[in-house]
Amino acid sequence: MILVDKDIKRYAEQHQLILSGYTEDNLNGISYDLTVDAVLDAAGAEHREYELRPGETVFIKTAEKLSIPNHILGRIAEKNSRMRQGLKVDGPHYQPGHVTYAFLRVQNISSQIIVLQNRMRIAQIIFEQLTEEPETPYSAQKGASFQDEVQYIGLGNYKEEYEKQTIRKLERAKEDIEGVSQRIYANVLTIMGVFVAIFSLLTINYEAFTTARIDFRYIWVMNFTLTLCIVIMLGLIFVFINKAGNKKILWVYIAVLAVLTVMAVAASLAIF
Repeated sequence: MILVDKDIKRYAEQHQLILSGYTEDNLNGISYDLTVDAVLDAAGAEHREYELRPGETVFIKTAEKLSIPNHILGRIAEKNSRMRQGLKVDGPHYQPGHVTYAFLRVQNISSQIIVLQNRMRIAQIIFEQLTEEPETPYSAQKGASFQDEVQYIGLGNYKEEYEKQTIRKLERAKEDIEGVSQRIYANVLTIMGVFVAIFSLLTINYEAFTTARIDFRYIWVMNFTLTLCIVIMLGLIFVFINKAGNKKILWVYIAVLAVLTVMAVAASLAIF
Protein backbone atom coordinates (compact mmCIF):
# COMPACT_ATOMS: atom_id res chain seq x y z
CA MET A 1 0.00 0.00 0.00
CA ILE A 2 1.41 3.39 -1.02
CA LEU A 3 1.10 6.18 1.52
CA VAL A 4 -0.80 9.31 0.47
CA ASP A 5 -0.12 12.91 1.50
CA LYS A 6 -2.17 12.67 4.73
CA ASP A 7 -0.19 9.61 5.83
CA ILE A 8 3.17 11.18 5.01
CA LYS A 9 2.25 14.35 6.90
CA ARG A 10 1.14 12.36 9.95
CA TYR A 11 4.39 10.35 10.03
CA ALA A 12 6.51 13.49 9.53
CA GLU A 13 4.80 15.15 12.49
CA GLN A 14 5.96 12.15 14.54
CA HIS A 15 9.54 12.59 13.17
CA GLN A 16 9.31 9.51 10.96
CA LEU A 17 9.83 9.14 7.20
CA ILE A 18 11.29 12.69 7.03
CA LEU A 19 13.27 13.13 10.24
CA SER A 20 14.49 16.66 9.44
CA GLY A 21 14.15 19.16 6.61
CA TYR A 22 10.45 18.49 6.17
CA THR A 23 8.30 21.21 4.62
CA GLU A 24 4.69 20.80 3.64
CA ASP A 25 5.29 22.68 0.38
CA ASN A 26 7.16 19.61 -0.92
CA LEU A 27 4.31 17.23 -0.16
CA ASN A 28 2.54 15.67 -3.16
CA GLY A 29 -0.49 13.40 -3.42
CA ILE A 30 1.50 10.16 -3.08
CA SER A 31 5.11 11.35 -2.68
CA TYR A 32 7.42 13.91 -1.15
CA ASP A 33 9.89 16.06 -3.11
CA LEU A 34 13.52 15.78 -2.05
CA THR A 35 15.69 18.89 -2.38
CA VAL A 36 19.38 19.54 -2.93
CA ASP A 37 21.56 20.38 0.06
CA ALA A 38 24.96 19.95 -1.61
CA VAL A 39 26.40 18.75 -4.92
CA LEU A 40 29.43 16.46 -4.72
CA ASP A 41 31.75 16.57 -7.73
CA ALA A 42 34.02 13.74 -8.93
CA ALA A 43 36.67 14.72 -6.36
CA GLY A 44 34.13 14.68 -3.53
CA ALA A 45 34.11 18.45 -3.00
CA GLU A 46 30.78 19.97 -1.97
CA HIS A 47 29.09 22.80 -3.88
CA ARG A 48 25.98 24.82 -3.11
CA GLU A 49 25.67 25.62 -6.81
CA TYR A 50 27.14 23.58 -9.63
CA GLU A 51 27.12 23.76 -13.43
CA LEU A 52 26.51 20.21 -14.61
CA ARG A 53 28.00 19.70 -18.08
CA PRO A 54 26.43 17.41 -20.71
CA GLY A 55 27.26 13.78 -19.92
CA GLU A 56 28.64 14.63 -16.46
CA THR A 57 27.56 12.70 -13.36
CA VAL A 58 27.58 13.91 -9.75
CA PHE A 59 26.10 12.87 -6.43
CA ILE A 60 23.83 15.14 -4.44
CA LYS A 61 23.09 15.09 -0.74
CA THR A 62 19.49 15.92 0.11
CA ALA A 63 18.44 18.52 2.65
CA GLU A 64 16.03 15.94 4.08
CA LYS A 65 17.13 13.26 6.51
CA LEU A 66 15.16 10.05 6.18
CA SER A 67 14.02 7.80 8.98
CA ILE A 68 12.20 4.80 7.53
CA PRO A 69 10.00 2.86 9.99
CA ASN A 70 10.41 -0.90 10.13
CA HIS A 71 7.17 -1.56 8.22
CA ILE A 72 7.74 0.92 5.36
CA LEU A 73 9.93 1.07 2.25
CA GLY A 74 11.09 4.31 0.58
CA ARG A 75 11.49 4.31 -3.22
CA ILE A 76 13.24 7.10 -5.13
CA ALA A 77 11.48 8.23 -8.31
CA GLU A 78 12.34 10.83 -10.94
CA LYS A 79 10.36 14.04 -11.26
CA ASN A 80 8.69 14.44 -14.64
CA SER A 81 9.91 18.03 -14.94
CA ARG A 82 13.55 17.15 -14.22
CA MET A 83 13.43 14.26 -16.65
CA ARG A 84 12.19 16.59 -19.38
CA GLN A 85 14.88 19.09 -18.45
CA GLY A 86 17.52 16.44 -19.20
CA LEU A 87 18.44 15.21 -15.74
CA LYS A 88 18.64 11.48 -14.99
CA VAL A 89 18.29 10.87 -11.24
CA ASP A 90 18.93 7.47 -9.66
CA GLY A 91 18.62 6.41 -6.05
CA PRO A 92 18.35 3.21 -4.03
CA HIS A 93 15.38 1.74 -2.22
CA TYR A 94 15.56 2.93 1.37
CA GLN A 95 14.88 -0.14 3.45
CA PRO A 96 12.95 -0.46 6.70
CA GLY A 97 15.03 0.83 9.60
CA HIS A 98 17.30 2.98 7.43
CA VAL A 99 18.18 6.38 8.90
CA THR A 100 20.25 8.59 6.61
CA TYR A 101 20.39 11.59 4.33
CA ALA A 102 19.61 10.53 0.78
CA PHE A 103 22.53 10.53 -1.65
CA LEU A 104 21.35 10.49 -5.25
CA ARG A 105 23.25 10.10 -8.51
CA VAL A 106 22.45 12.82 -11.04
CA GLN A 107 23.52 12.79 -14.69
CA ASN A 108 23.04 15.45 -17.34
CA ILE A 109 21.82 13.61 -20.44
CA SER A 110 20.95 16.81 -22.31
CA SER A 111 23.15 18.83 -24.65
CA GLN A 112 23.01 21.91 -22.40
CA ILE A 113 24.64 22.91 -19.12
CA ILE A 114 22.18 22.55 -16.24
CA VAL A 115 22.76 24.49 -13.01
CA LEU A 116 22.13 22.52 -9.82
CA GLN A 117 21.30 24.77 -6.89
CA ASN A 118 20.80 24.43 -3.17
CA ARG A 119 17.15 23.71 -2.22
CA MET A 120 16.02 22.89 -5.76
CA ARG A 121 13.64 19.95 -6.01
CA ILE A 122 15.58 17.11 -7.58
CA ALA A 123 13.57 13.88 -7.07
CA GLN A 124 10.65 12.42 -5.17
CA ILE A 125 10.37 9.61 -2.67
CA ILE A 126 7.38 7.27 -2.50
CA PHE A 127 6.62 5.40 0.70
CA GLU A 128 5.11 1.94 0.58
CA GLN A 129 3.73 0.08 3.59
CA LEU A 130 4.82 -3.55 3.85
CA THR A 131 2.62 -6.50 4.76
CA GLU A 132 4.60 -6.88 7.98
CA GLU A 133 7.95 -5.93 9.49
CA PRO A 134 10.98 -7.85 8.21
CA GLU A 135 12.90 -10.04 10.64
CA THR A 136 16.06 -8.04 10.00
CA PRO A 137 15.54 -4.33 9.24
CA TYR A 138 18.41 -2.36 7.74
CA SER A 139 19.39 -0.97 11.14
CA ALA A 140 20.01 -4.54 12.38
CA GLN A 141 21.84 -5.83 9.31
CA LYS A 142 25.46 -6.82 9.75
CA GLY A 143 27.69 -4.37 7.90
CA ALA A 144 24.93 -1.89 7.07
CA SER A 145 27.39 0.42 5.32
CA PHE A 146 25.16 3.43 4.75
CA GLN A 147 23.32 3.72 8.05
CA ASP A 148 23.46 7.22 9.59
CA GLU A 149 25.39 8.57 6.59
CA VAL A 150 25.79 12.29 7.18
CA GLN A 151 28.71 12.92 4.83
CA TYR A 152 29.14 11.07 1.55
CA ILE A 153 31.27 7.96 2.17
CA GLY A 154 31.48 6.63 -1.36
CA LEU A 155 31.55 2.82 -1.48
CA GLY A 156 31.62 2.50 2.31
CA ASN A 157 32.30 -1.07 3.46
CA TYR A 158 32.28 -2.24 -0.17
CA LYS A 159 35.29 -0.10 -1.12
CA GLU A 160 37.98 -2.79 -1.06
CA GLU A 161 35.85 -5.42 -2.83
CA TYR A 162 34.56 -3.10 -5.54
CA GLU A 163 37.91 -1.43 -6.20
CA LYS A 164 39.49 -4.83 -6.84
CA GLN A 165 36.79 -5.56 -9.41
CA THR A 166 37.33 -2.16 -11.04
CA ILE A 167 41.11 -2.62 -11.13
CA ARG A 168 40.74 -6.03 -12.81
CA LYS A 169 38.53 -4.50 -15.48
CA LEU A 170 41.00 -1.67 -16.04
CA GLU A 171 43.93 -4.09 -16.26
CA ARG A 172 42.05 -6.23 -18.78
CA ALA A 173 41.24 -3.14 -20.86
CA LYS A 174 44.90 -2.09 -20.68
CA GLU A 175 46.02 -5.53 -21.86
CA ASP A 176 43.55 -5.39 -24.75
CA ILE A 177 44.81 -1.96 -25.79
CA GLU A 178 48.44 -3.10 -25.59
CA GLY A 179 47.63 -6.17 -27.66
CA VAL A 180 45.95 -4.08 -30.36
CA SER A 181 48.91 -1.65 -30.35
CA GLN A 182 51.38 -4.49 -30.79
CA ARG A 183 49.40 -5.96 -33.66
CA ILE A 184 49.16 -2.60 -35.38
CA TYR A 185 52.89 -2.02 -34.94
CA ALA A 186 53.70 -5.50 -36.27
CA ASN A 187 51.34 -5.04 -39.21
CA VAL A 188 52.94 -1.72 -40.15
CA LEU A 189 56.43 -3.23 -40.04
CA THR A 190 55.34 -6.23 -42.10
CA ILE A 191 53.56 -4.10 -44.68
CA MET A 192 56.69 -1.96 -44.98
CA GLY A 193 58.66 -5.16 -45.55
CA VAL A 194 56.22 -6.22 -48.26
CA PHE A 195 56.62 -2.88 -50.04
CA VAL A 196 60.41 -3.24 -49.85
CA ALA A 197 60.19 -6.76 -51.28
CA ILE A 198 57.90 -5.65 -54.11
CA PHE A 199 60.18 -2.70 -54.86
CA SER A 200 63.18 -5.04 -54.94
CA LEU A 201 61.31 -7.41 -57.23
CA LEU A 202 60.51 -4.62 -59.68
CA THR A 203 64.05 -3.23 -59.49
CA ILE A 204 65.68 -6.59 -60.27
CA ASN A 205 63.42 -7.18 -63.27
CA TYR A 206 63.86 -3.62 -64.53
CA GLU A 207 67.68 -3.75 -64.31
CA ALA A 208 67.79 -7.17 -65.99
CA PHE A 209 65.81 -5.99 -68.98
CA THR A 210 67.31 -2.50 -69.33
CA THR A 211 70.91 -3.76 -69.25
CA ALA A 212 70.08 -6.44 -71.86
CA ARG A 213 71.80 -9.00 -69.69
CA ILE A 214 68.79 -11.18 -69.44
CA ASP A 215 69.36 -14.35 -67.51
CA PHE A 216 65.92 -15.86 -67.23
CA ARG A 217 67.03 -18.45 -64.67
CA TYR A 218 68.41 -15.70 -62.42
CA ILE A 219 65.23 -13.65 -62.78
CA TRP A 220 63.19 -16.78 -62.14
CA VAL A 221 65.05 -17.56 -58.90
CA MET A 222 64.93 -13.99 -57.58
CA ASN A 223 61.22 -13.61 -58.36
CA PHE A 224 60.36 -16.84 -56.58
CA THR A 225 62.55 -15.95 -53.62
CA LEU A 226 61.06 -12.49 -53.18
CA THR A 227 57.52 -13.83 -53.67
CA LEU A 228 58.25 -16.39 -50.97
CA CYS A 229 59.38 -13.60 -48.63
CA ILE A 230 56.20 -11.63 -49.31
CA VAL A 231 54.02 -14.67 -48.61
CA ILE A 232 55.88 -15.33 -45.35
CA MET A 233 55.38 -11.73 -44.24
CA LEU A 234 51.67 -11.78 -45.11
CA GLY A 235 51.35 -15.05 -43.27
CA LEU A 236 52.87 -13.50 -40.17
CA ILE A 237 50.19 -10.81 -40.30
CA PHE A 238 47.10 -12.92 -40.93
CA VAL A 239 48.02 -16.16 -39.19
CA PHE A 240 50.48 -15.55 -36.40
CA ILE A 241 50.51 -11.86 -35.42
CA ASN A 242 46.71 -11.39 -35.71
CA LYS A 243 46.05 -14.89 -34.34
CA ALA A 244 43.75 -15.96 -37.14
CA GLY A 245 41.38 -18.63 -35.87
CA ASN A 246 40.28 -20.00 -39.26
CA LYS A 247 42.05 -23.38 -39.73
CA LYS A 248 41.17 -23.52 -43.43
CA ILE A 249 43.08 -20.29 -44.07
CA LEU A 250 46.01 -21.66 -42.08
CA TRP A 251 46.17 -24.88 -44.14
CA VAL A 252 45.86 -23.00 -47.44
CA TYR A 253 48.65 -20.69 -46.32
CA ILE A 254 50.90 -23.65 -45.40
CA ALA A 255 50.20 -25.30 -48.77
CA VAL A 256 51.04 -22.14 -50.75
CA LEU A 257 54.15 -21.61 -48.64
CA ALA A 258 55.30 -25.20 -49.25
CA VAL A 259 54.79 -24.96 -53.03
CA LEU A 260 56.67 -21.66 -53.26
CA THR A 261 59.49 -23.02 -51.10
CA VAL A 262 59.89 -26.11 -53.29
CA MET A 263 59.85 -24.00 -56.49
CA ALA A 264 62.35 -21.50 -55.09
CA VAL A 265 64.71 -24.28 -53.98
CA ALA A 266 64.35 -26.07 -57.32
CA ALA A 267 65.08 -22.86 -59.22
CA SER A 268 68.11 -22.17 -57.04
CA LEU A 269 69.53 -25.68 -57.64
CA ALA A 270 69.02 -25.28 -61.36
CA ILE A 271 71.01 -22.04 -61.55
CA PHE A 272 73.92 -23.20 -59.41
